Amino acid sequence: SYNPHVVLNPTTIDTENLHRPYERTEIRNKLTIGWTGTHSTLKYLHPLVSILKKMTKENPAIQVNVISNKPPAFNFPSLHFIPWSKKTEISDLLKFDIGIMPLTDDVWAQGKCGFKALQYMALGIPVIASPVGVNSKIIDTGVDGFLCDSEQEWLMAFETLIRDRTLRMEMGKRGRKKVQEHYSVTSNSANFLKFSYTFDTCR
Repeated sequence: SYNPHVVLNPTTIDTENLHRPYERTEIRNKLTIGWTGTHSTLKYLHPLVSILKKMTKENPAIQVNVISNKPPAFNFPSLHFIPWSKKTEISDLLKFDIGIMPLTDDVWAQGKCGFKALQYMALGIPVIASPVGVNSKIIDTGVDGFLCDSEQEWLMAFETLIRDRTLRMEMGKRGRKKVQEHYSVTSNSANFLKFSYTFDTCR
């Protein structure tokens, strides 16, 4: 309403050279629920710890991977900490069968860019996230992931994806397709160049 020269450029993912899924051919005995982020955002996992402990205790075939620059303060037998590394980031993420992005509904979290969710989706990993901020725009619940606002909803989403491998694969494919079409470097190159041109013209 104040400036006609406005260009919206979303967070973008390199789906061609970096975030590229591959078919897993190895036999895996564990179903892996995963989270990635810096130590400052580990706090968002705390509300899910009791759920994750319960699920992994009842089903030893479930593992929880946490990728970060520091280990979390909590621990339980099925938790596996992976130190973040630029060299192994993608291969570590590709060990996930389900990616999670819980958030608290506050002003700070509402301004987050949804990067975790986009990373998971770009790699063909179904995502479960909190319906906070841009997450509600990125994820179509029941289509390429689930948006969960309560402990019961998180449990239901976990149970649905854990027992249905076909659904995980279908959601993963739809998620990658969405990122390629709306959040990839390729799909946003023209938009970014338009922004650069507009900026130079207006200076």
